[in-house]
Parts: sequence; structure tokens; C-alpha cells
Amino acid sequence: MNKNFVYNDSCPICNSNKIINKNKIKSKHDEINFMFHLKHCKKCDHKFLSSFPTENYLYSLYKNDSKFVFGHDKNEELEKKKYIDKGFFEINSFKNHWIFKFLDISKKGKYLEIGPGFCRLYKTFYENNWNCEGLDLQPFIKAPGIVSNLFEIKNDSKDVAVALDVIEHTIDPNKFLRNISSKLKKDGKIFLSFPNADSLKSKILNDKWDMIVPLAHLNFFSKKSIKISLEKNNFQIVYIKNYSLANGRRYLRNLIKLPFKLIKDLINLDFKNFLLRLRESVLTLIDIIDGDQMVVVAKKVN
Repeated sequence: MNKNFVYNDSCPICNSNKIINKNKIKSKHDEINFMFHLKHCKKCDHKFLSSFPTENYLYSLYKNDSKFVFGHDKNEELEKKKYIDKGFFEINSFKNHWIFKFLDISKKGKYLEIGPGFCRLYKTFYENNWNCEGLDLQPFIKAPGIVSNLFEIKNDSKDVAVALDVIEHTIDPNKFLRNISSKLKKDGKIFLSFPNADSLKSKILNDKWDMIVPLAHLNFFSKKSIKISLEKNNFQIVYIKNYSLANGRRYLRNLIKLPFKLIKDLINLDFKNFLLRLRESVLTLIDIIDGDQMVVVAKKVN
């Protein structure tokens, strides 16, 4: 094994060695193609890569904008450039967001966001006069209070911590939650989202699930494993639910057009495209029904 990687022989969540080795994982990057197995913990139902990058190596991948951790998708890059060109004070904040069901943003407090990305949620709290701090290893949006080192974040009893689509990227999720817990006051809330390893889509696709992207995603949580990890680190779950990022209205519009596209494929004897369209439509419907993501709200109890 390369010196930049450490082999996992136990579960990173519950430390159990009752591990099932799944298939080798196909990657679009030749350098790491079939380099990793998917592992499954029988005790807590957690899934994870067979080897994790060392902390220093993973840090360097993010700092250097590596293709292994950033998709560099053309549309994603254009979206990113649009936000960079706008700058923080021209970014549109959120009018609605699922976390607003669990807190009153008009009541000012101390806010921490890990991985703020395009900073739309961060700006929403900033505009509402919250005391805001953020952590991003590669902060491409220059925003007040966002730093690239955890030690620069004040230990001053935050009311709210948000980490959306972040925990699956970490080497040590327990340490990650422990560090956030140290920044929160008692009864402070943490909001998480991540790929849902309990989803029907993940179970159908198994190691071909599109959320399994080495080295971007290292850990894949079940309801059981996220509960264990949170409770280990002084949190109690308040809310947990499957969640879909798929656009239902767009799906219905595409569904109306689908029969015509399928007939066209058959007329053209394009059976490969026919099957791909059908597969994508079925998987999107499964995602909408069951939710390929998971959202969690927990409060600090100690």
C-alpha cells in the first residue's frame, strides 16, 4: 500500500472488527481505479473505504484542488466561477432552507459552518446579524469570519453548527464531531447532511452507488452508525430523515417526454441509450421516494 494511505481493519465508527469486504470500487481516475474495496461493518451497518489517506495527504489534496476530491465537472466549475465573480456581498442568501424548521433565525446567536462552499447559508445568518465563523480548507469565497484552520475558530459556545455534505469526507468522523462539540454550548444544535447508506438506491447499486467516490467520500453512514457516532461525542439526535435532492417537478416533466425518447431510441436501434434512459428514470424515482441523502439535527447534551 502507498505510504499516503492507511489500511482499515476495523470500523472507524464503532471500532468493531466484524467487517465484510465488498467488491473493489471502480473510479473514473485510472490512478486509483480498483485500488479500494468497499467495507461494511456488521455491528453498526457503517460502510467505508478499505484504506484512508493519511491526514497530511488528504489535507494536501484539498488545498491543491485535486481531481481526486473535487469533481472538476464543467457545469460545477462554471457555477463556482459565477459565485467567485459575484463575491460574498452579491451572493443570494436562502429564503427557505430545511434547517429553518428547527431554529428561529431572527434570534441572534453564534453560528459556525464547516465547509460553507458557495456561502449562501452562511450569508443568510450573516445578514440576520448572527456572529458568524466558518471553516473551509479551500475558501474560494472571501467572506468575513471564514478561516482555513480549526484552531482559528473561537471556543465561545456556539449556538448552531452546520456541516452539510462534509462528514463523509473525513478520515475520523468521531474526532470531527468531537471538535464541533467543543465549540458548541450545552443544548447547542448541530445540523448534518450526507449520503444515505440506508437508501434503497444505495442497496440496489451496492459498490456502484454514485455516492461512492474515492477519495472524495470515505465514509457512508447508516441511521445506526450516525446515531452511535453522535452519541459517542455528546450529542442526542432530535431529528433524522431520508432526504432527496432530486427535483420532483423536473422529473415529472422528463417522465412525460420519456416514452417519445424511448420510441426514438428503438427506431434508431440505439438499445444502449434506451436502457440508460430507463435506468436513470427508475433510479431517480427511487431517490424521490426513498431519499438518497440523510439529514440530521442533534443537540449537545454534555
